Amino acid sequence: MSSQSFVLGAGALALLAGTALPQAASAADFYQGKRMIHYITSGSGGSVDLMNRLGARHVGKHIPGNPRVLAKNKTGAGGVVGANYMYLQAPKDGTETMGSLMAVPMAPLFYGKEGRGKNIRFDPTKFQWIGSPARFIAVAQAWHTSPVKTWQDLLKHELVVGSSGMGSSSTVDAVFLKNLLGFKYKVIIGYPGGGDIDLAMVRGETQGRATNSWVGITSRHPDWLRDKKFSILYQQGLQKDPNVPAEVPLLMDQVSDPEKKQLLKLKMAQFELGYPVYTAPGVPKDRVEILRKAYAATYRDPKYLAEAKKARVLVGPIPADKLTKIIQDTYATPEAVKANLRSYLKPKAKIARAKPTKVTTQITALQKKGKVIVFQSGGKTAKAKVGRRTKISVGGKKAKRGALKAGMTCDIAYFEGASAKTIKCK
Repeated sequence: MSSQSFVLGAGALALLAGTALPQAASAADFYQGKRMIHYITSGSGGSVDLMNRLGARHVGKHIPGNPRVLAKNKTGAGGVVGANYMYLQAPKDGTETMGSLMAVPMAPLFYGKEGRGKNIRFDPTKFQWIGSPARFIAVAQAWHTSPVKTWQDLLKHELVVGSSGMGSSSTVDAVFLKNLLGFKYKVIIGYPGGGDIDLAMVRGETQGRATNSWVGITSRHPDWLRDKKFSILYQQGLQKDPNVPAEVPLLMDQVSDPEKKQLLKLKMAQFELGYPVYTAPGVPKDRVEILRKAYAATYRDPKYLAEAKKARVLVGPIPADKLTKIIQDTYATPEAVKANLRSYLKPKAKIARAKPTKVTTQITALQKKGKVIVFQSGGKTAKAKVGRRTKISVGGKKAKRGALKAGMTCDIAYFEGASAKTIKCK
């Protein structure tokens, strides 16, 4: 008998005899020298990106073998592209994790198999939930120049709100509350990210945000909060958060109609998930447990907490078992109730799209390692960020940011003071 056939035979005998191979040891040693990828199903600059990158920077030291953890944005269809990838294509070995928008796990519930639901290929009840650093504390806000000062004003005055796309929570929540409660929201989509949406309020293109994270406000614009540049209309979710001013009402408490309250509760459950981290179905349970313990330890790590405090973000961890229960309970809702919810999530009119400024000009300078371009627009010097969502072409061919050079003549579509949407250079 050859040595190879002997080894195979021994392995087969061990399995037949029910002798466990040393899985516990291999699970503990598996991550030694590995590179992990933590995907984020949102663009850069928002609270989801901030919270996920913060966790990714610290979790590696709490995983046996101390693997390097690389954070990458994987955007598209409001997070559905990333979730589909994790469900269908990601390796089943525990080397890849995903941090989602809180609405992503609820997408199949919200859309079913029609319309936007046609592109959903994942089953949230089969993901392996790892943990979440905090609930998503969501509020609605109106800029100080708007006549809307309270949630009741939304029943009388139109509030123009900005959003990134049809799948964004800002769009979905505005449409839902307009249909269910009669709030006079008008949504404008097409802004590349949260920073662009905020600047649209400052410029007067919009008047507020139907959904914004409290973390996003306190971390990016504490001066706006201090100087009362906007009114906080209400808080979303199933319970009030003590970090939000006590005078801000919980929307759930303002609704008395039993049917509407049931649908509102079903919709608002998403905020209790916060910033959920998960991995693919099929990852061995022992590795899933390693990841759960590692993230739980990360959320207690003094260095992590110090960095979170510096970034003005709140930490209130949600364990894997609670995330799993929220998902399981929500999807156990009777089908008739789910169908009723979906009827309120469908826009009844075409949603407007933001119009960027367009100019044919020369790039006069590049700043911040090419992340900002400087050019002339309307006789004035203008700047625009070149982000992950900026579509770039040079000579008719798709290009990366590094291909841009000072002196190039380009057609630039951009949002003033914010991001470039497209840059087409000759």
